Amino acid sequence: MIPTRARLGLRGGLALAALTACEPLFAEPETGEVPRFRESGAEPPPPYVSGTPLRVMAWNIKYGAARIPFWFDCWGDRVQMTRDEVDAHLADLTALIREVNPDVLLTEELEVNSRRSAYVDMVERILADTDLQYAAYFGTWDSRYIPSEGLGRMNLGNAIFSRYPIVGAEHVRQADRTDQDAVTAAFYIHRTIGRAELALSDTQHAAVYVVHTEAYDNDGTKQKQLDQIFEAVSAETLPFLLGGDFNELPPSAVHTEHFLDERETALCSEDFAQPPYTPEKMAPFFDAFAPAIPLERFGATEDEQRRFFTHSVLGPDEVNDRGEAGFWNRTLDYLFAGAGADFAPDSGDVLQVAGQSVGGQPPVLVSDPLRLSDHAPVFGLWRVKP
Repeated sequence: MIPTRARLGLRGGLALAALTACEPLFAEPETGEVPRFRESGAEPPPPYVSGTPLRVMAWNIKYGAARIPFWFDCWGDRVQMTRDEVDAHLADLTALIREVNPDVLLTEELEVNSRRSAYVDMVERILADTDLQYAAYFGTWDSRYIPSEGLGRMNLGNAIFSRYPIVGAEHVRQADRTDQDAVTAAFYIHRTIGRAELALSDTQHAAVYVVHTEAYDNDGTKQKQLDQIFEAVSAETLPFLLGGDFNELPPSAVHTEHFLDERETALCSEDFAQPPYTPEKMAPFFDAFAPAIPLERFGATEDEQRRFFTHSVLGPDEVNDRGEAGFWNRTLDYLFAGAGADFAPDSGDVLQVAGQSVGGQPPVLVSDPLRLSDHAPVFGLWRVKP
């Protein structure tokens, strides 16, 4: 999530013309094909048996920053990481991925060639350090230089990783915010719907979508983006998987405001405001598609729903204004299936802490998701029907 008042434009009267003399300061992603990657030396995947459930996971990895209190969180003042920090965090992230061993992984907020993350290519690192062999990268924030807070070079995006070949990948530009000044808007994220087509076998293909909607808008942009996502997947003719960070609460959420990780005055801005939530906007997804975690399992009380919370700005070693330690406190991340696909019953899970099983099956996690990102991974057994 990105603060509503984070100033991403030019400060102090910097000369825009001088900086853009060599190359554009920012690139706006257009609708169309995107880069695809294959791990060097990748071996053919195991033969896909029609109807066999595939292990799938969606995870916002917070640009490899783990629990560093960043300026973007509005709880800290860090802007950049050292190479050692990034390497250590990615080692922990890929360790969890290897434990879960997904056939398909959807990631949000990963970076390539960004100053904030020491210019590490996270797509390459995940391919090299896991059994996933194919990837498609969907850039959402590509800027040669962001002056605000000394952020510098930025290339942020989402990605789809797969054990099976990705035979096509494209993205669709989403609606942009209209509630920012012109300079901030020019340097801001451009959200996109990412789609990849997987060749599970010679005769069985499936589509995978990764999304990450706006969080802090005050002009209804997130609602427009959710409508665009719903329309896009509703038109899909292949069996599909949809997942990512929707930045929206479930329609039956009991706790909708005053969360554990809020503070009266955020460190990033005096006029910081918490995200506006409209849980009813998620209802069409639960009604039309198969959720990995149905609302019946999500529960009707906060105690029941806590088991499926996926987000917390505060980690376990930080406390809020009341002295309470950070823990997952709301659900923003989801997996859905449709058009000839669903999930094995009760296989949906949120990987919240070390020591829990994955989808109710052994072994238990050694990695601690609470320390690896501000979002917990969402897991499911995705069934593509013959």
